[in-house]
Order: sequence, then structure tokens, then C-alpha cells
Amino acid sequence: MRDKFKFLIFNFKLNSTFKIQHSKLARRAFTMVELIFVIILIGILSYIGKNFLPDNRLLNDTNFITMKIKQKQKNALNYDTVGFSKPWSKVNTSTCIDLNITKLESEDSKSQKPHKFSSTLNVDGNATLCFDNFGRPYEGEHILLKDLDMNLTYKPNEFKTISVEPMSGYVIIRN
Repeated sequence: MRDKFKFLIFNFKLNSTFKIQHSKLARRAFTMVELIFVIILIGILSYIGKNFLPDNRLLNDTNFITMKIKQKQKNALNYDTVGFSKPWSKVNTSTCIDLNITKLESEDSKSQKPHKFSSTLNVDGNATLCFDNFGRPYEGEHILLKDLDMNLTYKPNEFKTISVEPMSGYVIIRN
């Protein structure tokens, strides 16, 4: 009788723990209605984000080209030109920038996160801009005498103009 009693107690404990575990699992799971609600909420938030957040691709491209021009000018200020009669007599990749999107992208391809252009670039005049050791901009063999304008176009109604000032090499972004 005692063995039968032990078996009943063990059987009761086994069934009760199984029921407890089964009910805990049922409480932890999500219902289909909750999952559908979350999916609809994510869809609404993504719609709002896509339509109401600004598109900064044109600004990113403009800032990238401006940064590259300033970087080349800074490199030119540190570049030693002793032994050269003309600053343009030796083409140096650290002091000249080729204002072509494919060349700018290939030059930046070695960085951790390469820049990919979303806009088109049109340059008035020569597409290569060099700087001498005083930071003055040169277009070809001649010092820059007028503004060098670069037009970036992303969409038909969205554009920015980057201007490089003569003599100083100062870079201005215009709308």
C-alpha cells in the first residue's frame, strides 16, 4: 500500500509540473493578433520615415567634394617644391584633384567606407585642379583667375554649386 501511495504522489507531482510548464510556455508566446499589430506598426513607421525625413544625398556628395578639395590644398601647403621651377611641372596626386566622379570614387575606394555618388558633376573649365605650396589653385599651367564652378545635380530641381575662389582657393557651396 505504501508503494502504491508513493507512486500516486510521484505521478501527481509529474503531472502538476508538466501542467505548470505548459501554462508558462503558453503565456510567453505571442498571439497572431499581436504579431500582425507589430508588423502594421513597423510599416507605418517606415512609411513616415521614408516620406518625411530629408534626402541628404546631394549634400553628402557636395561635402565630400569640398572635403577632397580642402584636403588637396592642405597637402599642397605641406608639399616641398624645392628644385621645381613651376609648381605644376611635376604632377603630384597629393596636390592635384581630378574632378571626375569615377576618379574620385576610385581614389576613395581604399577607405573603410568608400563614398558612392548619387549625383552628377559638371565642371566649368578644366577637370583637374592643382594647388601650389602657397595653397593657390591652378587650372592646368595657369593660376586660377576666375571662380571655378562645379555643379552637382541630383534630381532635375535639386542642385548645388561648389565654387573655388581664385588666388585664395577658398571653397564656397552655393544653392
